Amino acid sequence: MKKYVITLLLLALVFSSTGLCEAGYTQITQEEAAQIMEAEKDYIILDVRTKEEYDKAHIPGAVNIPNEDIGADEIPKLPNKNQTLLVYCRSGRRSKEAAGKLAALSYTHVLEFGGIMTWMGETVSTEEEAWQDDPYNAREYGDPEDFYEDYADDFDDYEDAEDYYYDHGGQ
Repeated sequence: MKKYVITLLLLALVFSSTGLCEAGYTQITQEEAAQIMEAEKDYIILDVRTKEEYDKAHIPGAVNIPNEDIGADEIPKLPNKNQTLLVYCRSGRRSKEAAGKLAALSYTHVLEFGGIMTWMGETVSTEEEAWQDDPYNAREYGDPEDFYEDYADDFDDYEDAEDYYYDHGGQ
């Protein structure tokens, strides 16, 4: 009997150290993720899809670190290993993989909530997000010349103002 108990304890130790018993992250529902986003402040929404997928549509405020870029090295965009990380991808497969890798990198509060395909909350494209972060309201101007006329002092030259105008929704 003692041999049996010792063998079971050793197997549990081996499996837990290889990650087979415990993933090291928590899977939550999308509703729970939305509640955290609404009620809390100190969290990061982490989109682990490719940059192209992220640019097309993502949850507002999400940080993009593709799953393929998460390895054994420290992640400069995620310096606080105790901060809540809300991880998602397209369907849920990559987010589970990324959440496991983040847990292995010693991130302590990793919450995986599936994919954007079933997300019922708001999404934005990178282009739309840039427009929202526009203190000049560039898209309100009829052309870049009018925009430059009002904000010439804020830009190095006309070309910089024109680039800004088009990057922030100018038509």
